[in-house]
Amino acid sequence: MKEKYLDFTFCLICFISIIFIFKNNQEIANLILTAINLFFKKVFVSLFPMFIINDILISINFPYYFYKLFKPLQKLFKVNGLTAYILIMSIISGTPSQAYILKNLVENNKITSKEAENYLYFTYFSNPLFLYSMLSSMFKITTTIKIIIIHYFSNIIIAYLKPNKISNPENILSITHSKLSNTLIQSIKKSINTLLIILGTITFYMLISYIITNIFPMPPLFKTLSSGLLEITNGLNLLQNLTITSKLKEIIALTIISFGGLSIHTQVKALLEDTNIKFKPFFQGRIFQTIISFILIIIF
Repeated sequence: MKEKYLDFTFCLICFISIIFIFKNNQEIANLILTAINLFFKKVFVSLFPMFIINDILISINFPYYFYKLFKPLQKLFKVNGLTAYILIMSIISGTPSQAYILKNLVENNKITSKEAENYLYFTYFSNPLFLYSMLSSMFKITTTIKIIIIHYFSNIIIAYLKPNKISNPENILSITHSKLSNTLIQSIKKSINTLLIILGTITFYMLISYIITNIFPMPPLFKTLSSGLLEITNGLNLLQNLTITSKLKEIIALTIISFGGLSIHTQVKALLEDTNIKFKPFFQGRIFQTIISFILIIIF
């Protein structure tokens, strides 16, 4: 009986959404174009080259050398030296690149699925250029940098407090090389397919956010929070226009960024499809990161 009520509710929401889309056809068309424009200007230009570079580096076993170089981190953070490679690549390109990297490492037998799940806890980083461009439009440079640092540093705290230890991958990271031309071709195909999924996810959640916030009347603060819960960009854009204190804006901005929005969660989950890597650790890590970030922004 409960499932029937849920099915009916979803059908009703879909029916209302269809009516709303037809009624606001031009606005919806502009929204979709905005999502596509955002994707190509912010997402594609940063993720596509990093996906290709990552595939090539893994094919020549570059992570192995990172593992050897940063092996001392094993005692400090309860992880192996390979963490440095994953962290640096994730920070440079931004999420959901960490899911793409971890999936590739598992598929190439560099790490186990269990190790990949542990890495998902503390390798969520929004692209630094994206954060700077979004935050600098509503905060001072010092405040912008503070929010970015807290967002990144909270992952380090999670890495240190993480309860599970990662095994030593000395044998798994044996040196084997793939033919570069084959790697490049396969990487381009795989990257394009992955980016299309990300484009579809961003567009869908921006559309849902627009429909919800326009069908159901709500105060500006709740509208911002609900939009941020669905998609980061919408939430931060609405936050700029709120007439609230700067400190409260900092808290809301960091909360939205730390949780990631359901759009990011869906992208990560989609990238982990057809693997044994569980999505749950990523979700738990974002809850944990949101709490830590909230505490740090209150203190500082």
